[in-house]
Amino acid sequence: MDIKGTDIGRLWSTHFPRRKIDAASRMFCLSIGHAIRNIAQNIPCGGLTERLRKAVRSLDVPEDQFFQFTDEIKAR
Repeated sequence: MDIKGTDIGRLWSTHFPRRKIDAASRMFCLSIGHAIRNIAQNIPCGGLTERLRKAVRSLDVPEDQFFQFTDEIKAR
């Protein structure tokens, strides 16, 4: 199965709102977060935050939601 960046964004928009009530959605968001971090590591220029922003945009994931989720994970 080949998943495109636009698919990731669509799937994120389905699972992000459900992440607090559904463990599977939370795990899905975690998986996407790891994928975004892996993509960001392969972007050659910029600091970590800028590379994360570029990766998030490339997958059509709303930037504010991604960083909100990242903050929620850190707070756990």
